[in-house]
Amino acid sequence: MNRIKVVFLGTPEFAVASLIAISQREDIDIPLVISQVDRKRNRGKLSPTPVKEFAISKGLEVFTPKDINSQESIDKIMEVNPDFLVVVAYGQIIGDELLKKYHHRILNVHSSLLPKYRGAAPINWAIVDGEKQSGVSVMLVEKGLDTGDVLLRETTSIGEDETAEQLHDELMELGGRAIVEVLVNFDYYYEKRMPQNEKDASYKGILKREMGKINWNETSLEIYNKFRGFYPWPGSFFEYFDKKVKVLKMSYVLENHDLIPGHVEEVGPEYIKVASNDGFILLEEIQFPNKKKMSVSSFLRGNSFEKNIDLV
Repeated sequence: MNRIKVVFLGTPEFAVASLIAISQREDIDIPLVISQVDRKRNRGKLSPTPVKEFAISKGLEVFTPKDINSQESIDKIMEVNPDFLVVVAYGQIIGDELLKKYHHRILNVHSSLLPKYRGAAPINWAIVDGEKQSGVSVMLVEKGLDTGDVLLRETTSIGEDETAEQLHDELMELGGRAIVEVLVNFDYYYEKRMPQNEKDASYKGILKREMGKINWNETSLEIYNKFRGFYPWPGSFFEYFDKKVKVLKMSYVLENHDLIPGHVEEVGPEYIKVASNDGFILLEEIQFPNKKKMSVSSFLRGNSFEKNIDLV
């Protein structure tokens, strides 16, 4: 049996599941793992990426170039002479030379149903937009951003209360199974590859911290979907006088009213009720700056929260 030789490129936790799935196959070899350089975390201490950490634990060779398209990187990959390059959330763009040398042999696992949600944060944006379905796509890497032919899509439903963190973990495992399926049956999926329909393509862009500020003028569902989609980062927050208060749990009710959005209608005992465009947001767990997160019921036992004010 000819063993499949794979060079794996990945960085965050999402990529680890694919690396694990590939490494568990007896018919696949991973002679080289490529990840981003160690970065300062935890009070300035240099830490390896999750992919590098796992690869080292399994005795796999790890290479962490600053530039994947440098001659050193290309030579390193060429020495291995892999059948495939598998890219999962690596964080650098594959350049022309590697694309040419491994034409249609560079595979990418993307956490959306392409061509929707190309680019950054597809898991988050699918939830923010209220999508009912998500999934992963295994595609061929080409020069454009997430534009290559799709070899396999695997779908899953998005629960009404599911957060980006929960969907991330689900798609992480789904991606691992999907990339193995394509690797061991590549000729079959390559023959049936599907070009992406550019008319259906969408990009949303990277997440920014300020996106987490709640806009009370939006509908209750829009606010709630952003809360789910931005959990755990950038999170959802509001300003209470001069303090930035994080929201860790919320729900909503649809109810006609003539209040200004952001008006604090009710305080306690279980929630803080704030007017939205078409109803009310029920804040159930919050965290003030430099304080621990608390249920609203626990918070109100030792603290006050002003009623009949308008949050902005």
